[in-house]
Amino acid sequence: MTIHYEVSGKGYPVVFLHGYGETHKIWNHYRERLSEKYKVITPDLPGFGQSDSLPYELSLDMVANSIYDCLKKLNVSECIIMGHSLGGYVTLEIAKRFPNIVSHIGLIHSTALADTDEKKEGRVKSIEFIQKHGVAKFIESFIPMLFDDKHKDRLKDTIQSIVDEGSKIPEKTLTDYMLAMRDRSDSLDFIKEFEGSILFVYGEKDSSIPVALSKSQIKYMKHPYLKNLPKTGHMGMFEQEEEVFQAISKFIEVTH
Repeated sequence: MTIHYEVSGKGYPVVFLHGYGETHKIWNHYRERLSEKYKVITPDLPGFGQSDSLPYELSLDMVANSIYDCLKKLNVSECIIMGHSLGGYVTLEIAKRFPNIVSHIGLIHSTALADTDEKKEGRVKSIEFIQKHGVAKFIESFIPMLFDDKHKDRLKDTIQSIVDEGSKIPEKTLTDYMLAMRDRSDSLDFIKEFEGSILFVYGEKDSSIPVALSKSQIKYMKHPYLKNLPKTGHMGMFEQEEEVFQAISKFIEVTH
């Protein structure tokens, strides 16, 4: 299988993983700006964007394997990995499975906690919606909900471009990943023991990961680097782009 990726710049490698219903393109602005100092790699997760689907049953550890294989082909022996939402779950899996390659991680609107029962029910309902109404209808309703209302008008072109890209994702990819997210285990034991630093970006208006849930796991992190975003939903890298860029930039600078 082939993993599509974009690479810009030279220097210490920094990898950005996109979230559910997204592609590597959500990180374009960050890759362009950070590539002045670092080697920035933005893959499409298997089945998303231009990457092939996994040829076997999808699970987050198998997704982690595929991204690790991609990094090895790029001769990356050590890097910082950051992920948005689903990308954060994959980041945690890579760091668990291949600790020698991961120095520090970033969880951008993501969580080390497993799904609650309520969240699991929501995943199943989403699968049913996708199967009944199709990918485009689902993405058209799903992506805008990730943004806080106060940013939707200003970012309507951005939202539409994400919707346009997301509508091309195969139905099986969306339903398989939904199950993989539902069935993932929590990573609290891992972040308790992880010796690297963790950039933890969370939004106070995030409807996907409530702020109380985000704050509840900070105490488990040995070396947290926190960025709390008021008036921000699940898409802070767009809603508060400059603040998130500065947080990421400073995190890389102080940790590597």
